[in-house]
Amino acid sequence: MEKRYVVIIGGKLQGVEALYLAEKAGLETILVDKNPFPIGQKFCNRFICQDVIDYTRDLLSLFQNAAFVLPALEDQETLRTLKSLSEVHGFTLIYDDDAYRISSSKLHSDQAMAQYQVPVPLYYPKGTFPYVAKPSGGSCSQGVQRINDAASMAVFLKSHSRDQWVIQEFLEGPSYSIEIIGTPGHYDTYHITELFMDEEYDCKRVLSRPDLKKSLKNRFQTIALQLGKMVQLKGIMDVEVIDHGGELKVLEIDARIPSQTPITVYHATGINMMMELYRKFYDPSILVKPLAKERYVSLEQVEVNGNNIKVSGEHIMTQSGTLFLQEGFCGADEALTDYEPGVHCWRATLIHCADSAAALEKKRAQTFDAICALQGGNTNVIDLEPVS
Repeated sequence: MEKRYVVIIGGKLQGVEALYLAEKAGLETILVDKNPFPIGQKFCNRFICQDVIDYTRDLLSLFQNAAFVLPALEDQETLRTLKSLSEVHGFTLIYDDDAYRISSSKLHSDQAMAQYQVPVPLYYPKGTFPYVAKPSGGSCSQGVQRINDAASMAVFLKSHSRDQWVIQEFLEGPSYSIEIIGTPGHYDTYHITELFMDEEYDCKRVLSRPDLKKSLKNRFQTIALQLGKMVQLKGIMDVEVIDHGGELKVLEIDARIPSQTPITVYHATGINMMMELYRKFYDPSILVKPLAKERYVSLEQVEVNGNNIKVSGEHIMTQSGTLFLQEGFCGADEALTDYEPGVHCWRATLIHCADSAAALEKKRAQTFDAICALQGGNTNVIDLEPVS
């Protein structure tokens, strides 16, 4: 079947992820965004500055002739418009409204998981301090708060509505992510990555972990498949868990294309999730050939401001200028960055690949040394974790 273009709606973090992977897969892309200068503009073959809500006949024609249309945003009105248009005009939309409705509310998703007996952190007042409070409909780390004692909890409950917040026990342990793609009865799961958070609970670093125990991988894959069945997924979803004392507990699910982890999985395994979507929803004859050996990969964001180099959550990339792909940037395999020569304030997503954990850490250290030199030396590297 002849390769056709794909349309990405939204050029922020999720859009950059989709466009980057589509380019690696050799797919032609059209980016549609109402912002005239989205950070992902340079990763597409064609950019259309338009609000989907104010669609035109020409835009509809592009949708109908695409292999598929992929929303890479969370704006409810835009998603409703796309769903309605796809039903009326018959184009393939990689968006599962029912699954997204469940996953976009932590309260609704946890209620569904309870029915399926999927393990999750205990809700307040069960469990013990500390607890973590999250907006039920929030995105990523936005609004997350840690509550350490009863006095702090009383203050929090006095000023926040319980029906809009999830309050669960704060668990210690490594966090992992996995993606699942497909339709009911035909799901595939992908490479597991480890997540590291900054002081604001935003993911600052993703690691490929080929050395994870097979038993953990099998348990996590089983949970992901169970959750795909639970929401009757038709598209892509990622699942995040925490390994607390050997038990995997689900922190959240998101029925949308994620950011950070698919690029990490691509470099670790050769499996490209945009090509997987293309294969599953447009051309099933495509053959997938993974790498012969899984690689160790690090993907992390840095914000450079004069003499300060801070490893930070991905939210910093939304504040960048237009991103460019630079291979070999300061010794990293690749960087998605707004750096320009002579500019001392910039941001980058750094990607490092290696055949061992030790080689990966050595490579990362060399890149940070090179960034320090680029900034003129005498720099401070800041790499914070969530506050206890």
